[in-house]
Amino acid sequence: MRQRIRVAMWSGAWRLGVLAAALACAGARLSAQTTRGGAGSEPSKMPVFKSDVREVSIVFRVIDRGNQPVSGLTPADIQIEDQGISRKITSFQANIAHAQVVILADVSGSMSTVLEPLQGALYAFADIVSKDFDREPGDILLSLVPFGDTATMLIDRTSNPMEFKQAVMRLRPSGSTALVDSVMAALLNAFGPKDSTNPSKRVDAPDQDDSPVPSRYSRRRPSAGSPGTDRSKFLVLFTDAGENASAHKWSDIASAMLGRDIVIYSLEFDSGSPDSDFSALSKVTQQSGGKVYRARADNLERLYAEIAKEIRSYYQLTFSAADVENPRIWRNVRLSTNHPGATIFARTGYCPEAPCQKADGSFIGGRPKTWNEVLAISRDPGVIFSVRQRLQDLKLEYTAETERIVRNLPTDPLLIEKVWNSDGKRSSESDRPNLLAHRVENGNRLVGMDAEVCGITVDPETSSSSQPYVTSNPFPASSNERVLTVLDPEIRIARRPGSAQERSGGAEQAYFQSQAIFYLRDRSGRIPSRIRVQCNRPHFLIGDDLIQFAVQSLERGLKVRSLGAGQGSRVH
Repeated sequence: MRQRIRVAMWSGAWRLGVLAAALACAGARLSAQTTRGGAGSEPSKMPVFKSDVREVSIVFRVIDRGNQPVSGLTPADIQIEDQGISRKITSFQANIAHAQVVILADVSGSMSTVLEPLQGALYAFADIVSKDFDREPGDILLSLVPFGDTATMLIDRTSNPMEFKQAVMRLRPSGSTALVDSVMAALLNAFGPKDSTNPSKRVDAPDQDDSPVPSRYSRRRPSAGSPGTDRSKFLVLFTDAGENASAHKWSDIASAMLGRDIVIYSLEFDSGSPDSDFSALSKVTQQSGGKVYRARADNLERLYAEIAKEIRSYYQLTFSAADVENPRIWRNVRLSTNHPGATIFARTGYCPEAPCQKADGSFIGGRPKTWNEVLAISRDPGVIFSVRQRLQDLKLEYTAETERIVRNLPTDPLLIEKVWNSDGKRSSESDRPNLLAHRVENGNRLVGMDAEVCGITVDPETSSSSQPYVTSNPFPASSNERVLTVLDPEIRIARRPGSAQERSGGAEQAYFQSQAIFYLRDRSGRIPSRIRVQCNRPHFLIGDDLIQFAVQSLERGLKVRSLGAGQGSRVH
């Protein structure tokens, strides 16, 4: 929905409705919650990251040109880039010996015709994955969780392949399909510490179970020394991707995987079910660093055997990410190797602290639902200081065209709007936006309520004066230097205009926007007026991209060029 947003010239100052409402309507409240350069400290139950130590673990596999596992690699063969920053490996384990494997098998009615081949394939899988080779026995723990409309633990973390096979023979077809709920249940429960009582028995839900996950086992509290807690984790899923009984959505699975380091293998069987969604299943699988197979009744045994061999050929490493300054922003990770002809498969990123936000605005670990929750994940002083400092260090080289544009700002303020495509939405992560410069004529301009926009005008306190700007700097810049610098930068989170106010008995929906508000000055005095800039990013947390957007907008609107600070470096 688009609507007319009014820009009113009050005493020479511009006010864009979508921007100004956050200042005028919420200004009094925000003044009690924010300070110069920061969001407030209104209490919330959501955690705030405070740790100085973080180890990130990645399980990965390496194959050659013939699609065969590559063994014998060492830390010297692997390179890690974390958001473009080279990381040092702190631990490395080749050919993982200790692993936990959960077999999640779709036994809903649509899969009844393939049940017998599935049982044969699982028999062979148990033998191959449990082979000792040159390792000690008992280093692979197997679980079997069949599901239809509910998920049932038939065998829980056994190192005995015969016990697993006996459970396989108890598989029976049942009812409808709650695929997403069952995957959620497995991720949240099956990889936790093992219950010491009746570990191989079915675990019933407690009498008072408010969980929306339709599973017959409940989440257990961790206990030190429980089997499986320090093992590499694999979820092997066999399904036709049918879905007709879940309370959860596919997007919830990404949050459930957060921080669990679980690699997913998916065997997709085409049963002809109209409810199948193979694209969603494939996306979740690939995000975990796993692999998707197209399964048929006559190739199940071969595919399960291949997965079993791959599981025994995985690597695991950790690296330190203690210097991450903004834990609420998703970080991209890339592993590479100098081994000739080798390709690495691993997850592509991680969330330092949940919840965190990806570059497209989506949240991993759950979107904040209230204003207090937004504040709780936005008030880290280290993040605010880093972003503000980057803005403070910004220097912009200007031209004669810039001078001409600035002379017109008192009557024609600029709006710089980020536009993705015709419908205003981003269709993929590879999309690149366009920045459109609008002249605000007669105080009005049509922009979207949720548009990312920067407003540029002149400071009314200096626009009426023709005297050069006088600085207190005892070493003024050369009169030949055409450079704009930043004054009084403010970084904050604000209520989005139009958001509901708090009501007694309930919390408002979490509409919010991150803001950068600052002035530009010409130290040489060639441009006598200070330039006021306000950039808003609705739905986005405070982060490095806010400053990057401001820089790009200024380059587009004022025809300036960034001299380095604030352009290439990123808060990490």
